[in-house]
Amino acid sequence: MPVYINKDGQQSGPYEDNVVIDQLRSGMLSPNDMAIRHGDSSWQRLGDLFPGLADQARATPPIPIPPASPAAGGGSVASESAVPKKGGCLKGGLIGTGILFLLLGIAIAAGSRFIPSTSCDLAEADKERIDKLNRDIEKAKSDFKYDRIGPLAMELNEATAGYEVSNRYCANDKARDNMIGIAGGVMAFIGLLMSIIGLFVGRRK
Repeated sequence: MPVYINKDGQQSGPYEDNVVIDQLRSGMLSPNDMAIRHGDSSWQRLGDLFPGLADQARATPPIPIPPASPAAGGGSVASESAVPKKGGCLKGGLIGTGILFLLLGIAIAAGSRFIPSTSCDLAEADKERIDKLNRDIEKAKSDFKYDRIGPLAMELNEATAGYEVSNRYCANDKARDNMIGIAGGVMAFIGLLMSIIGLFVGRRK
């Protein structure tokens, strides 16, 4: 069960047994400090709660921590490992988000070139049909088959009208794809900018 500690009139906890044992061994707690387990009704000495470890704690005094050496100029020098680096979370967040935006923007910009368009496929098919009808009409003229020219000319007019519609929709699809590509490029640029800014966050002057 968790243990509550009363040391010098200050209550703290709850702590697991291993935490209390470590503090007894290190000297942070004394066998004379009071403790109570969760659910118990009375306090007791830590020496009574952990008798064997309390004797070990008395036999092993805490190791004193030597004072920090003064600097050459007379001031104290703090350990660099103890000083938290400024901007750690912000730095990592900017770089990580920037790389994500960069890769996503590149993927969108590149993928916009491969978006299928039914209108463009129809426009290409109509263009091929128009070219074939023009060749057939020229061949009919060269073969003096004037009776075929009329029907071929009607098919040519129909194909030309269909090509105008499909080509217009194809142009709209291409404009849409270009806008998506531009949006991807902007996203990639923003990601690159965020990554560069992240590299300089927290850097000491």
